[in-house]
Amino acid sequence: MNILSASQLDAYLDQTEAALEQQVEAELDPELIGAGLKTALESQHFHADTMGGVRRLFRLWIRARAPAAGLRLLDGDGRAALAALPGSERPAWQVSAAIWRVEARIAQGDRGAVQAAFEDVLALLVSLPESLAYDRAWEYLDEESAAFGVHAVTRRCAEARNALQRADPERAAYRAWDDAQLAIRQSHSFALEGDATLARQAGERAIGILAGAAPDQDIDHHDWLRAGNALVQVLPDAVAGIVAQARARIPAATVFFPRRNIDVRIARLEARALHQQGALDQALARLELGRVTLLDDDGDHIGALMLDWLLEAGRHDAAARLAFESVLYERRISAPHAAAAAQRVAGDGTPQQPYWHLALACATMADATAGVRGDEDQAAYIGRHLALARAGGGAQPAADAVEALWLIASAQDYPRALPLLESAARDPALLQSSVVFKLIVARIRVHGAQAALAMPFVPASNGLSCYNIGVMLGSELNDALPEGLTVPQQQAKALGARYYQAGLACFEAFVASGQGHPGDGEAHVYSMLCNNLAIHYRYDKSDAAAALALHHKGIAASPFSEHFEGVMRSHQKLGNDSAVVDSAEHLWHFSADHGYSRHDPTDYVDDAAAALHRLGRDTDIAIWLQRLDDWWAGVGQDERADNQNNYTRALVSVLYYMAQTQPDDAMLRLESVLPSVPGAGSPYTSRIAADTLRSLGQFERSQAMYRDGLRYIKSGDDWHESQRTAILQNLEECKRLQREAKPWWKLW
Repeated sequence: MNILSASQLDAYLDQTEAALEQQVEAELDPELIGAGLKTALESQHFHADTMGGVRRLFRLWIRARAPAAGLRLLDGDGRAALAALPGSERPAWQVSAAIWRVEARIAQGDRGAVQAAFEDVLALLVSLPESLAYDRAWEYLDEESAAFGVHAVTRRCAEARNALQRADPERAAYRAWDDAQLAIRQSHSFALEGDATLARQAGERAIGILAGAAPDQDIDHHDWLRAGNALVQVLPDAVAGIVAQARARIPAATVFFPRRNIDVRIARLEARALHQQGALDQALARLELGRVTLLDDDGDHIGALMLDWLLEAGRHDAAARLAFESVLYERRISAPHAAAAAQRVAGDGTPQQPYWHLALACATMADATAGVRGDEDQAAYIGRHLALARAGGGAQPAADAVEALWLIASAQDYPRALPLLESAARDPALLQSSVVFKLIVARIRVHGAQAALAMPFVPASNGLSCYNIGVMLGSELNDALPEGLTVPQQQAKALGARYYQAGLACFEAFVASGQGHPGDGEAHVYSMLCNNLAIHYRYDKSDAAAALALHHKGIAASPFSEHFEGVMRSHQKLGNDSAVVDSAEHLWHFSADHGYSRHDPTDYVDDAAAALHRLGRDTDIAIWLQRLDDWWAGVGQDERADNQNNYTRALVSVLYYMAQTQPDDAMLRLESVLPSVPGAGSPYTSRIAADTLRSLGQFERSQAMYRDGLRYIKSGDDWHESQRTAILQNLEECKRLQREAKPWWKLW
């Protein structure tokens, strides 16, 4: 009998997992996949001697719908592999194995065995020294026991976890929150069990705990809103009081996007409470603000919810218009939801509103919703629904927009699409990024660049679309034009900046008033817009002060490293050395703390060193030299070839400034880097190395390095010619200094 173990088992598992992935990608029947896997596994004999092997083999038995075999694996190889583990590694794997047993018991469907398995996990967690560290295991117990309907187990788990939290001195400031969480979990459990009275009592207990929290307890407005969202189904009538508690705890300094973020979250909570109480029209009114997209949203679930509520309220016209808007904007969550709703309406005999047809026609042009047409020819499907929409009347601009998008997508027929897009532009609600960008492209294709850019500006309907159009004009415009037709770069940049400015106005109007389009509240998009517009001001308008203000706005809304780099560059252009040093510090530390994939210290370390030298703070240059070395030490060997020349340039530049006041230290380090200078192939790097040698009195070596730098000059290139001029001037200066350094009585 051949037993697969060790490397043979690993190879078998690799092969089997890869085959399963291929079968899933081929969309084979899951029943057939499971049956085939079960047959394959039962034809082999296994010995898993590591917990990693046990885990992988167990997962295969579960996918094969053979939970009994999975349990036998855990009882045999699993116990042996656990016993062989070092003591420090054993607890985490014990928890994992206990959870696997729960999965197997759930697959078997024996309610008593499942409950016992849950109890075993709970007993194990409580027995471990660092039991609270296993957050995922506690969450698994809470969610899966509730889903399986063993609600008494759910409550015992919550009570056990709370007891451990109360015994932990490090959670002393969170006693009230932990106790409130226990009451909230109990409320959920009773509600799922069907006991509305006990559910309400537990929910009220949670609110009382939070309201009565001592001053030393860490309870803020976020906690109140979390509690409100957790209890809204059980205690919708208590939400008004919860919101009042949250608002009372908002720090006075909370302004700008953070304040609007809170307002939107409160609007969503209040809308859910009103809906739960049957006040549907009021709920929909609050959801207008609740629809605004927030930084931490995972898709526009609120748009899908609003569509459901509109249909529930019988407001079919508004529902159809929202469905079309969701599909037109290709919103990740609500677009498929809206397309499915449009299909249902089209098939149930409801009097047809033209926007349902337009939603279906538009849906076929996006991958996420293209399935609505089934096997029908796409052109025929779109034509049929466009005809029905136009026959219904009242949606002419929207129908024109959909037809234009189809003409472009199917045949690149911009001449026929252009008048339709111009018609669509009469309806501001249609002016999202795709429609506006295609209108700009159509104008250029039909009228030529100069005439098109002189035509009336078409503003987008919201800040997000304005940002997207600005990006598209910078990166996609020329690709959308036929060969030989281009837009001058400066004109394209100017038009892009105009959209960024329009977007800025949309975002800031929302922040000021709390009212606006759903695309006007995304703080990170606003921040990216500020960065792009600041770059335009800094480089294309030479207005570093305006750029600096925009970078600070972006940092206040949603900071990221490019803003800190932009702040530093703006201060450079303004000649503020002290601010250059401070902003370089901010950039370095922010990138280290938050990550920055394009963080390249070679771009600014030498600028920081130059500013420090001009400020007379030369001793601090060594800090930046050390940072450059630390960064280089962390660059992988496979990336060093791409970064070597930049690193050499930055290092030589830093040493140049260090040499002015710390010549011995600079010379010691310079000797090690000089051999790599010619390899950089840069006239600038050679010139700075030569300047450093000159300042250190190494005149002969300096002159040789200047001459070496001349070899890399590219004639006719403005920058290279400027380097030639600088090298020749510095070479003559070096010769002069060398002559002056000789005693008068030496003739040689």
